[in-house]
Amino acid sequence: MSATSNLMVLVLIAGAAAVGLAFAKGKLALRGPELKFKSKPLLTSNELEFLARLEGAAPELRFFPQVAMGALIEPAVSRRDGKAYYLLRGMFSQKIVDFVAQRRSDSQIVAVIELDDRTHNARKDASRDQMLASAGYRIVRWNSKTKPAATSIRAVLLSPPPPPATAAASHAARSEEGAMPPRPA
Repeated sequence: MSATSNLMVLVLIAGAAAVGLAFAKGKLALRGPELKFKSKPLLTSNELEFLARLEGAAPELRFFPQVAMGALIEPAVSRRDGKAYYLLRGMFSQKIVDFVAQRRSDSQIVAVIELDDRTHNARKDASRDQMLASAGYRIVRWNSKTKPAATSIRAVLLSPPPPPATAAASHAARSEEGAMPPRPA
């Protein structure tokens, strides 16, 4: 190596060390209002009221609010097929369901519950429902403005799950008990 090349390498190393040291001391670290955060409630008052309604209607179930879909499903392809795996994972990795109902006696999930309000998008909801249903979950949707009574909640959540082939028909029949039928895709 020539003396000029050695000098350039030395200057680059010294520059990198100086930048690293500056970051370590916080001199170049990003600061300011764009990195300040504030807390927010986990549930809205509407969701809190509905959670209390769920818990009162079916005390033999445990209810989890605001559950990441990544805690419920995963791609049905090998991680070795990285591209397909992460493409599928990206379809749900940032999505959250309103509530998950789990049987206390055996920890089985009996339903994924959505409380639909004006912020819900029918097309996006249908896509989410399809992903969850393909993993074997029963999806129950209730309208936020016309929440069901405890007896209806209990009837829907504690009834045996419908067979997979007739899940849509069975779910639609339950809409008479307060649950909303699945939306068309």
